[in-house]
Amino acid sequence: MCQTKTWHSNGFPNGNIRITKLPHFWMVRDDLLPFGFGTKWRKVMGILSHLHSNQIPKVLLWGAIHGNYLASFTTILRQFGISVETITYSKDPNLRTYNERLVQSHSENVRCYANRKIAEVEFLETSKHFQGLCLPEFGLHPNLTIGLTSFWLELQAEMERTNHPSLERESKAPDANVKTDPSILIPGQNQIQKKKKYPAILIMEIGSGVSFLSAFDFFFGSSVQVLGVMVGEPKKTWLSKVEGIQSKLGMKIRPIPEEQILEMDQHNLDSKASANGTRFGKRKPFHNQWIQNFYETYEILLEPIYSANTVLSLTKWISRENPTPSIAKENLESQTPIFYLHQGGQIQHLDLVLRK
Repeated sequence: MCQTKTWHSNGFPNGNIRITKLPHFWMVRDDLLPFGFGTKWRKVMGILSHLHSNQIPKVLLWGAIHGNYLASFTTILRQFGISVETITYSKDPNLRTYNERLVQSHSENVRCYANRKIAEVEFLETSKHFQGLCLPEFGLHPNLTIGLTSFWLELQAEMERTNHPSLERESKAPDANVKTDPSILIPGQNQIQKKKKYPAILIMEIGSGVSFLSAFDFFFGSSVQVLGVMVGEPKKTWLSKVEGIQSKLGMKIRPIPEEQILEMDQHNLDSKASANGTRFGKRKPFHNQWIQNFYETYEILLEPIYSANTVLSLTKWISRENPTPSIAKENLESQTPIFYLHQGGQIQHLDLVLRK
């Protein structure tokens, strides 16, 4: 599924929801947003609103130079005329990636260190005298969820229409790109939820945790169950950080039920690569071929770190006789629709499918 992308006069891409039907679930195609930045576009909306409202022309960022966060934030902020200074780290001085090129190209000044802790200390020291907005790692900021909130509102309406085509078009949610009064976007209490309940399961990876926590907060108390998939970090470790992340995002502190956090099926990992000590973020030969096959079948590009792992696990979970407890058997038997959010991040993995 591929649609022509259009741009609004405010410089943001058309954020209309696109959903693709796969054999075992529906895929929400945020990966189709420009550069495959996905939900990062929606997160930056709130940051730009804060910058413009407070007439702040400069931003200081820090994080991994090969990661999706810095690549997307530096590129988008630069597009909107924001001056970006970046403090980064890389454990491999010889590694070259497309994300790194984006960071280098869209930052006025880049300082890269070989150690994460050193980079963090440098960020904290620089923040003391930096004349602009200093965003911590992954951009954690109360405004980060503004664009996501309008996205969940529209997505809920689209999930309902996908499984209930007879619903009247008047129930359509506001366009995600139209400025909406935040006072009406009350998590778990928006207009659509008050009318009828249409059960659904929404699944996404937990990276920084921003998208998952925003969705969990928005759909709290509704008929939509939000499940997060851990990638590269143990469940207990991340759960211990939840309260701190919610606080930085300005959210109400809500405990996250452990059963709503899924851990990756270890059988999906390439045993030879794991035995050789392959780190999180490194490609595994098994995944490379599987991603190529998936792309040839569905024309959807998955990246090997997040989406490929999740889609493979999700397919196994749903198709096997004993699914993961969080996707309860009764939900499958009652045909509760399952939606997976593809958050993008595939731009630096194009070589997996491009013909040489």
